Amino acid sequence: MSTAQSQAALPAELEAIASAAHDRLHAQAGQDLSAQEAAQRHVAEAASSAITASAALAAIADAEREGELRARRELSGDVLRQLARAAKRKREADREYEQAIARAGRLGLSHREIAAAAEISHGTVRAILTRATASLNGNEPQAAEEESTASDDIAQ
Repeated sequence: MSTAQSQAALPAELEAIASAAHDRLHAQAGQDLSAQEAAQRHVAEAASSAITASAALAAIADAEREGELRARRELSGDVLRQLARAAKRKREADREYEQAIARAGRLGLSHREIAAAAEISHGTVRAILTRATASLNGNEPQAAEEESTASDDIAQ
């Protein structure tokens, strides 16, 4: 192969690496392990082809980084929106969880009974109930919460 043919093929080889790296990052963002493995093999094959076409290792690495950067730009908005939705669901679930513990406390159940049902320590129940009581009264439960957390750490 002549030098002119090699240089003409070089950008295509590097683009193949960038494309494979792009696809690999897409696969890593998904849940399919076999797709991740296949994408990794595709990157290795593209790199081997580029090496065979006399591409510099630095150019190969740059092409791989460029492909990952493209995929990151494509995926980041969607992934961050999914993360924000998951965080909102988590906050709502945490709020519901603490409200259920507060209801159990208002019913007069013991901290140990509540802790067993919630699968947490009774000190954590005490801290949640202190926070719930303080918020109902409009107070900040700083000192009581810190004391409960400290006793939790000692108990565990």
